[in-house]
Amino acid sequence: MCPPRSLGRMWRIYPRLRDRWRGLLDRRLSDPTVSVWPGPAPQPPARAYVPPTERKRFYQNVSISQGEGGFEINLDHRKLKTPQAKLFTVPSEALAIAVATEWDSQQDTIKFYTMHLTTLCNTSLDNPTQRSKDQLIRAAVKFLDTDTIWWFLQ
Repeated sequence: MCPPRSLGRMWRIYPRLRDRWRGLLDRRLSDPTVSVWPGPAPQPPARAYVPPTERKRFYQNVSISQGEGGFEINLDHRKLKTPQAKLFTVPSEALAIAVATEWDSQQDTIKFYTMHLTTLCNTSLDNPTQRSKDQLIRAAVKFLDTDTIWWFLQ
């Protein structure tokens, strides 16, 4: 341990260090935006877009149409888009009918947590984790053991 005399000498030699420590000790703990270091205060990392769990239903009719990239779902003649604003297209008509049925079955509010096929298609189309096709398939197949329908088929 340093004798008190040398500690006092250090504060005299390094006044900028002394001032920074005083500012650190004097700042209010309730105000996290105050910074004693030069430059802007560090910002928290940006969060990914998370859609609301429920939203008021804004459409009357749900239909499907065949487009260039596959089948599209239309809500009152407006094309459905993914959370990253890409056009929602699926390769098969059966999947398009199933997704359209999910949207049509919503009552007064849209409950996104009940639309599992839409969520799975959005993840596949947007690919927020930048995974390859094989990685996405392996991640989806990993959960088949916990699927109730899978247990009935075995």
